[in-house]
Amino acid sequence: MTGDAVTRRASYGPKSPVVGERGSRTRRQIVDVTLDLFATWGFHATSVDDIARAAGISRATLYQYFESKDQIFVELMEECGSALLRVVRRLGPLGPTTEGFDNLHWWLGEWAWVYDKYATMFVQWAHIDSSEAAVGEMVTGFSDAYADRISVRLESSGVRTADVRNTSMALAALVHRVNYLRHVGENRGLTDEMVVDSLAVVVQLALFPETPAEILTAHGLQASGTDLRSLGRPPKHPAPTSGRFDHLSVRARRTVDHLLDAASRAFAARGYNSANIDVVVTEAGVARGTFYKYFQDKLDLLTALSEEATGQLSESAERFADIRPADGAADRLRSWLAEFLPIEQRYAGVLRAWVERQPDDPTVRALGYQVGASLVDALGAVLAQVKRAYPLSPEVAALVLIALLERVPDELAAGSRPASGEAIIETLAEFIERGLLAGEPVA
Repeated sequence: MTGDAVTRRASYGPKSPVVGERGSRTRRQIVDVTLDLFATWGFHATSVDDIARAAGISRATLYQYFESKDQIFVELMEECGSALLRVVRRLGPLGPTTEGFDNLHWWLGEWAWVYDKYATMFVQWAHIDSSEAAVGEMVTGFSDAYADRISVRLESSGVRTADVRNTSMALAALVHRVNYLRHVGENRGLTDEMVVDSLAVVVQLALFPETPAEILTAHGLQASGTDLRSLGRPPKHPAPTSGRFDHLSVRARRTVDHLLDAASRAFAARGYNSANIDVVVTEAGVARGTFYKYFQDKLDLLTALSEEATGQLSESAERFADIRPADGAADRLRSWLAEFLPIEQRYAGVLRAWVERQPDDPTVRALGYQVGASLVDALGAVLAQVKRAYPLSPEVAALVLIALLERVPDELAAGSRPASGEAIIETLAEFIERGLLAGEPVA
């Protein structure tokens, strides 16, 4: 046996008949200190040694109870996932009625409460990369179970949609992402109640567009006082460029493009944290030394890819402003989504890094902010053309649109039953046109 080998005695896991009261306390202590460390340092920055040290035990003792850090994470996620499943099981009938809207609003409020209670784990869940097998399989299984529960309720409530399963997956991803954005401070100054109130209106209309306006206004829901028209026409944001590759030869520029393409695929598939330089150079088919001719490190690579992404995504976001709630709007929206989605798919890993601030680098963050500003400006221009008779905070509308475009496509494409590109476009279009653009065109 080598000095570096990790040994583990017989498992004292939850199914083990050996563990007694003392062992149970030790096991709970490990879980509790791990949760604290995840809250302070995050999943990726927390090591097994950190956990053992915080628990006051040896590394070998920790391995008597858990095979890995991933296994502790899975146990914590099962706890908060079970809480969400309990809430959806209690969801009453939905529909374009006062009772239906009350049930939906209650559910979203309870979901937000559960999210806040287990915020540390849900935030870390967002930061976990799908390539991490043990965690990825658990997340996929939970997402499927949750979507199945939602699907049963939507079908029994008579929801009319292109595909109930896709709508359920999109709904779960949307609400979960809005809660994430709310928790990390992207709620644009709104109270939690305001976010839940406007989110409930958006989801109600997305599921039941025939809901009478008086039902949406009868509950005294809170919405911001921002005048939709005040958001106006989007200004033009110049595409950022460092010009760092302008001097390169055609051959060298081709090599850089190969590296950027490989990084784009690796970040999308593995996430920024797990996609190391070896993964990128292998994917690009170049030597590690070649990488360092053009980039200082992985963060520098992400910065270059972010610059490229910002130019393309900002231009596409600004074209969203051309959609008008009138005849032909449905076709224009779907055409725009068909244009946007390939860009989103190429830069999915970059978008995720921006939203989750992983890494939290000021340059990368500023580039992501520019894309978000372009999209919010464009949405403001569109919303200003809609006359509505129900409460809706434009700030929440912006959170919804960002969550729909950044998170839902990946969830629908990567689930156990992947949706086609056409199905993803139709699902997104239904949420946007029903939930965000419902109303009469401004004369």
